[in-house]
Amino acid sequence: MDSKTLIIPLLEEISNANSSMSTDGSLEPHVRRNLQDLVKQLGFALESPFETLNRLVVLPFQHAVVRVAINLALFEYMVEAGLDGKTEEEIKAKTGVDELLLPRLLRTLTAIGLLSQLDEQRWAATRLTHVCTIPTVKSGYRFMFDFIGPVFQKLPESLAKRDYRCPTATQGPLQDAYNTKLNGWEFFLEPQFAVSLQDCNLFMKGRRQGSLSWLDFYPFAENILARAATDAESVLVVDVGGGLGHGLVEIKEKFPQVQGRLILQDLPKTIEQPGNSEGVFEPMAHDFFTHQPVQDQECQQILQHLAAAMQPGHSKVLINEFVLADVGASDFITAIDLVMMGMSGGMERTVSQWNKLLASAGLRIEKIWTLDEETESVIEAVLSETPDPSRDVETEGTTVGRG
Repeated sequence: MDSKTLIIPLLEEISNANSSMSTDGSLEPHVRRNLQDLVKQLGFALESPFETLNRLVVLPFQHAVVRVAINLALFEYMVEAGLDGKTEEEIKAKTGVDELLLPRLLRTLTAIGLLSQLDEQRWAATRLTHVCTIPTVKSGYRFMFDFIGPVFQKLPESLAKRDYRCPTATQGPLQDAYNTKLNGWEFFLEPQFAVSLQDCNLFMKGRRQGSLSWLDFYPFAENILARAATDAESVLVVDVGGGLGHGLVEIKEKFPQVQGRLILQDLPKTIEQPGNSEGVFEPMAHDFFTHQPVQDQECQQILQHLAAAMQPGHSKVLINEFVLADVGASDFITAIDLVMMGMSGGMERTVSQWNKLLASAGLRIEKIWTLDEETESVIEAVLSETPDPSRDVETEGTTVGRG
């Protein structure tokens, strides 16, 4: 099929998307995602195969230059410069980068849209430059490049030497990259990675910036608060493996009148981090591979411990996770799946995989609430005496998948 045959129908679909746009120019999330997919397909259709491959080959070098720019605080300086931008001489004086290296960095950043070139010697910020000054964005970039980057440098070698079997928690590219026998989460808490850990925590805290929270589309008040005990001593929510407790803080902010205990469970080293309690929840050191203390193969083991602590007809498990599309999964979610694999031997799952996993632990999915594939869904599960992993799962909001 020639490119013309591909391009014309795509242009027609993109043009038709105008009818889905409101008068203020806004789009529903699923419409916007669909339009992004169409534009991406159009880009592939306009490129020759060699142009596409050449673009992919140079991505690691471009990421390295972004990391250099973050070190130099270049994005902040360019944003402060305003629409007039700065000359190479001014940027050189500010950053200390020599005159031969500087234009090479600036040209690369311009090629990927993070700067614009006004003339031969003058450069200015773009819309994306402003985003690159957000502390949580910079933290995420540093974490991915500095800590996760070496893991994926080792991925081809690591998979080959294990005959292309999926990595496990203690045997995978992370162990090969850092020469350790610890699992990823234990290793990440080692003192030498304190800066990367801080970056990861900041990134996770701000990752949903500009997007909807799970509490914006999951009916927490109706499904949880309305059926919960109203006294202050009863346990309302236990956030298992909840990191620094961002999810519980979010619940308290959205429902300040909430009664009942909010309990954060994570490994001792995570719980002991300064400023962890935020004053709204109870931190509890707990390894979720062991017996669940709050009465109300690895993932199955975690879920089995949760199921053993649940009260039939009352308790629910809410899993705030991505749900992969069975067909046409996005580049973002497939990348997150690989990060989970490399970091801990984990994975993101499809609806059928979630059904099978939860059923194996004596749980049944009641409903999956989602906006789109690139937003973490809420999987609502209850105890089931006769779990049926082939059962169709009801979804709410946009159908799980693309578009």
